[in-house]
Amino acid sequence: MKMIYGMFSAALMGAAVLFSASHASAASTTDASNYVESLGNRAIAIVANEKLPKNQKQKQLEKIFADNVDIPWVGRFVMGRFWRIATPEQQKRYLKEYENFVITHYASRFAEYSGGKFTITNSRKDGDGEFTISMKMETGEQGAEPVAVDYRVRAGTGGFKVFDVVVEGVSMITTQRSEFNAILSDKGVDTLIEKLASKSLSAEVAVKK
Repeated sequence: MKMIYGMFSAALMGAAVLFSASHASAASTTDASNYVESLGNRAIAIVANEKLPKNQKQKQLEKIFADNVDIPWVGRFVMGRFWRIATPEQQKRYLKEYENFVITHYASRFAEYSGGKFTITNSRKDGDGEFTISMKMETGEQGAEPVAVDYRVRAGTGGFKVFDVVVEGVSMITTQRSEFNAILSDKGVDTLIEKLASKSLSAEVAVKK
């Protein structure tokens, strides 16, 4: 299962396909599909490069991840109603620690990944500049079945951004929101921030269940 999540995380990475503001507003399903395909190909090329040291792989993946995932929006979404009741200072600290947490954990995970392939099976326009790109991913493990993954992306003035990944029907952001809200309801905002800062939360918090 770790390999499966390593693959879908890796496909978040890659070189951004940038658009001007006018192009972003008129983005098509083909544009979105090409963007996701570019992310996946670039990520796999990095992690499969046996000549590249692991720390360099992680460094490259961290930058690509930060450039291509809408981390501020995801961070606010997974905090749910608690975002509105947090103080401005708490919001600032939380977003900083959340970004560090997500980038560090996921980049570390795909830096250990070594191969695989994917095939885009469908592209759908959801409205308001949002698209769902579906694919089948193969881990390369003997006997393993292809995994169905949907990437949700949004076109903006700076290009596309990934804002959710759905693996076999399980949404990354809604699962993480549930996990975070359990902590927030029981312990409060400061405790969640402390857990993020200390890296005491597992990377699986984003994909478990």
